[in-house]
Amino acid sequence: MTANATQKRYEENLCKTGHNLYSLKYGKEWDTTYSQVPQNYHIINSIPDDVDIDLLLTHTSCERLQVAHNFLSETNGNGLEKLSVPILSHCHILPDIRMDVNNQINIFNKIPVDKRSFISKFNMKAWGADESKSCVIEHGVDTEFWNVGNKERDNTCLSVVNDWPNRDWCCGYNLWQQTVQGLPVKVFGKSPGFSEPAESTEHLRDIYQSSRIFYNTSLHSPVPTVLLEAMACGCAIVSTATCMIPEIIKNGENGLISNDPRELRAYLELLINNEQMAKRLGENARKTIEEKYNLDIFVKKWDNLLYNTVENHFT
Repeated sequence: MTANATQKRYEENLCKTGHNLYSLKYGKEWDTTYSQVPQNYHIINSIPDDVDIDLLLTHTSCERLQVAHNFLSETNGNGLEKLSVPILSHCHILPDIRMDVNNQINIFNKIPVDKRSFISKFNMKAWGADESKSCVIEHGVDTEFWNVGNKERDNTCLSVVNDWPNRDWCCGYNLWQQTVQGLPVKVFGKSPGFSEPAESTEHLRDIYQSSRIFYNTSLHSPVPTVLLEAMACGCAIVSTATCMIPEIIKNGENGLISNDPRELRAYLELLINNEQMAKRLGENARKTIEEKYNLDIFVKKWDNLLYNTVENHFT
């Protein structure tokens, strides 16, 4: 069981473990713009009578961890048989720098769980987690779906971000504006009045496959999913060198990264004017995803984590 669909594309991949996931309806709902609800993913208001829950999985935040504990308490308080299952907390984000970071870390670590997992060592350390009681499962990318294709690539700088102008603090909208003046650009994402989202995941794949350059300006995200998808589709990457990104992209080998706006601008101009270099970086980006972030590795790690968490809880 998962406490709310907060990371839809991620949970779509999680469903490829083959387990049935029952998502407690709370807060955000599944937006089908970029991904459909898998057949083994069930959005519920309460646990069906004929379903035995083995584990409670929460994504991302302290709030949802508390919801998980409240859910167990409410179930017990209704006179039902006690639901004694392990809680697994999987964290995708970093502490919000707009608020008291130390307070967030303290609250996060005080809420009891059976196991904590993170999408990177970077965000595990940022939350001050006990590394001996935590693990890391990095993103997995379906490289069969997100592939290079055979389309001619437009000589433009593509970016894909939702609500970009309103999320400058973490997504770098002002940095993007500062560095792309006069350059050919394409922007997709649900940002009313600024950009429109792709029509489907297939359309988004077409967009990646027909773009020479993918430009990422994230400032406060361990690693954007769209960055990995663009790499899998063979785009030449220009990106900020923030958070986990330098662990994935080695400058000059499988992409170009910097936190200097002037250097980012120079990288964009370089790839616009050097198709062969862009092709080489795009090919190496694809290899990185195939070798280190493929879906087989992701599914195996998740299977092991789910089974081990349940087994350790009941032994």
